[in-house]
Amino acid sequence: MQAVVWAGESKVEVRDLPVPEPPPQWTLVDVAYAGLCGTDLHICHNEHPRAKPGLVIGHELVGRLTSPLGELRAGAPVFINPLLWCGICPSCRLGRYHICHRLGLIGIDMNGGAAEAVAVPEDHILALPAGVDMRRAALVEPLSVAVRAVRRSGMRLGDRVHVLGAGPMGLLVASCARLGGASEVTISEVSPGRARAAQALGLSLVDHDSPQPIADVLFDCTGHPAVSPTVSRWVLPGGLVTVIGAYPGVVPVNLQDVMFREISIVGTRVYSLEDIAAAISVVEREGPTLDPVVTAVVPLTEGPWAISALQAGSELKVLLKGPAA
Repeated sequence: MQAVVWAGESKVEVRDLPVPEPPPQWTLVDVAYAGLCGTDLHICHNEHPRAKPGLVIGHELVGRLTSPLGELRAGAPVFINPLLWCGICPSCRLGRYHICHRLGLIGIDMNGGAAEAVAVPEDHILALPAGVDMRRAALVEPLSVAVRAVRRSGMRLGDRVHVLGAGPMGLLVASCARLGGASEVTISEVSPGRARAAQALGLSLVDHDSPQPIADVLFDCTGHPAVSPTVSRWVLPGGLVTVIGAYPGVVPVNLQDVMFREISIVGTRVYSLEDIAAAISVVEREGPTLDPVVTAVVPLTEGPWAISALQAGSELKVLLKGPAA
């Protein structure tokens, strides 16, 4: 089968590999679409601490079962939960598998789905609705992150929301905030292309250079150290900052402002099974509204081009198309 492989350093290749042979309690899925994101860019530029050269990338996956699984027939459309938890750490024992102390991911810690087929644990398969648009379902994984972020924020009906960063995650968070009943959703973005994508979704742009208290709830989707010192300045007294973007480590935050104005800061990481179920429902009901997030759909053979295009900023979200599309 064909697969997109990180070969080390900044080299990305399309290789012919054997079709995976699933061990017991695993199953094979024919890939329909694999979405690429910032994590894949970090991997393909040798910037991820766990990924090893020779890895098949891709953790945003939907496809079709190659053989029956429980009540699901062969060919049934499915979403693959890429999270790999240990089951024994304190977080797992509390049922919080998504913040497992040893959390890994398909497509990072083992071969992913930027390939014609992928082997995955059977209990990581979630059924998609019959007749679902598989191209839109390819957004379920990042949309699950956005769903969790909005839920973690405790956003209330009528709250004013501001989003920092109009990448795919920022746009999905903004969309979820609107669906959750925000009275106003604004966004800041330095990239002209991403700013245009935000406008295509009907979002109002606010100058990123002039932080001002305009929001009850702020979503920081940047993970950029230059942003962290000013995040509290976007929220009104008593407001809340939700951190989604993965920062590289310790960064400056104005804790005096947090204290003086009673601002809350909440972290959020990936998603729970309930968040995935909600994301699937959003795709089923609101799928067309999310279409502007995907700017290119290309065959697997264009995987190296897709990584280069994302790195250059000429595309927003690229989907690699597999045989089960």
